[in-house]
Amino acid sequence: MQRVRRERVSAQVFQQLKTRLIEGVWRAGEKLPSEGELSELFGVSRVSIREALHRLATLGLLETRHGEGTFVCSASSDCYINNLLPALVLDRTSIYDVLEYRQTMEKGIVALVVEKATEADIEIFESYYRKMLECKENSTEFAHADLDFHLALARATKNQVFFKVNSIIKDILCASMENIVGLLGPQDGLDFHRRILEAIKARDSETAQALMEEHVTRTILRLKKEKLFSRET
Repeated sequence: MQRVRRERVSAQVFQQLKTRLIEGVWRAGEKLPSEGELSELFGVSRVSIREALHRLATLGLLETRHGEGTFVCSASSDCYINNLLPALVLDRTSIYDVLEYRQTMEKGIVALVVEKATEADIEIFESYYRKMLECKENSTEFAHADLDFHLALARATKNQVFFKVNSIIKDILCASMENIVGLLGPQDGLDFHRRILEAIKARDSETAQALMEEHVTRTILRLKKEKLFSRET
């Protein structure tokens, strides 16, 4: 935990708690520290803690049980996309779910990008690829640049649904990318993004789609080979 500044205290507490939930610091069904304990950890009032917890409960990430405390909601809890953040807490059993989502969605996205991307869009892709190159020694910054590249692809489809859905689950995508880059390194990402970008610039839809699918599939296979994640845990 980090002690927070006095300005916008409850918002800062909300952001820190949300990050920890997404990263799986607290798992589904686990009880959070009490309001008093959180107040002590953050160095803020219980009112600020209560406001932050209420916001997280509204999003479907937490539930308060009378007389028992505050608990992390199960990933299967009812939580609609309009809540702005799904009730999915990333842990070592759900990383494959994110990759399967990407395997399905991003192939279609890149097909539309090849058809619709402007020269200005391509310049944006290139800028994020350069950022990935610059940050290859910093897994967190690399993952953020990687995510920005994919969000730019979604925006370049000119289809607001693709972009809005990926924006809504941005935190989940970011956390998964940080985990993957930290475990597998940046080289695959650099190689595939360069080749995908070249296929987009050449307006080669078939190659771009094949590379995107291969990129995600290779990530899944590498994780399984290294036995870094398991659905059974």
